[in-house]
Amino acid sequence: MTNLIRMDLYRLQRSTAFKVCTVLAVVFALAIVPFDYLMTLLANMLVSDDKVTQFNKVRQLSTFLRSPFPFVNAMLAMISVTSFFYADIEFGYVKNIAGQMPKKGYAVLSKYTATFVHNLLFMLIGVVFSLLGALPFVTIATTQSVGGALAVFAVKFLLMQACCALLIWFVVGLRSKSLGTTFSVLMGTGLLTLLYLGIDAGINKLFSLKDFTVTDYMPDQLLNTSNPDAVTSIVVSVIFIALFVLLTVRMFDHRDVK
Repeated sequence: MTNLIRMDLYRLQRSTAFKVCTVLAVVFALAIVPFDYLMTLLANMLVSDDKVTQFNKVRQLSTFLRSPFPFVNAMLAMISVTSFFYADIEFGYVKNIAGQMPKKGYAVLSKYTATFVHNLLFMLIGVVFSLLGALPFVTIATTQSVGGALAVFAVKFLLMQACCALLIWFVVGLRSKSLGTTFSVLMGTGLLTLLYLGIDAGINKLFSLKDFTVTDYMPDQLLNTSNPDAVTSIVVSVIFIALFVLLTVRMFDHRDVK
């Protein structure tokens, strides 16, 4: 199993999708504060002097730690993961790899385990390069709690793993790269909110549960909030990971691999 994980990590770093998405993630992270600065300058050029917007020249380190997926970097990470999950099926390697394992489902567990390293890398890129891009424009302060921000960072890591658990079910369990890619875009950009609103409306109409909203319990929505509730996020992440990873393993074990 260890050798399989090492092989998957090697194949992941050789993936074209991973390289492209990583480069784009670095560019977007570097650009987030300069873009904010440029937009502030442009906005002030179009308004009168009494309505000038002040650019915030002091940013908290905790703010960067709480936002490890700036701009569309969550979407890029998910697209990279989707491509990695589907590679064996797309290029016909899955039969040889699964055939070497005592159980075929180990191939699924190996791929999912590799995403821990992958997602941590994308999150570190988001924080480190956002800071580097911000240094010429702002002063980085540490007056706010860094410990609390690190806790949010860890919670968002779990939420990303929950999203990847759903993706591995789409891509490997259902063998649909297009479905995985579509949900990568929708989850990474938060656009699934529209679907959840429809589900909420249906639930409220059928059961009159006006205080219940699906949005509050979906990993992608929690991931896109600045300060997700820790307990809810952890419970949701554990349920999604256990449900969809084990379901995918079971489906893969009982399928003829071609």
